[in-house]
Amino acid sequence: MNLIIDFPENMITDELLKHERIPCICMVSNKFEISFSVTVPASTGLVSGWDRTELDLRAVAGAGGQYTHYAQSLITLEKVDDGVYKIIDLEMFNRLFGWCAVLQGGEYAPPGDFWDQI
Repeated sequence: MNLIIDFPENMITDELLKHERIPCICMVSNKFEISFSVTVPASTGLVSGWDRTELDLRAVAGAGGQYTHYAQSLITLEKVDDGVYKIIDLEMFNRLFGWCAVLQGGEYAPPGDFWDQI
């Protein structure tokens, strides 16, 4: 999966992108958006190459509202081209299950075993 985003061109973003597990918010409807409040100004991009079925196996959808998933998340990115970043790792937080690994090492993480945990 790739993140298509125009990050602000400044030292804050340059330093931020050197880190792993950058805080963000994942918002999924018919599209998959990722928003960063830690950039100045805040920025939002679209995820390409994602699969809803695979996502749902790893991060439980919420109920109601505009988004099926609206989650505090942690992301690690690798620059591919101008405005294009490969998503290396992605974790989404769920209030019932805690941190749910969606991607690890650029591939889908093993599916969660959510309903056996309650």
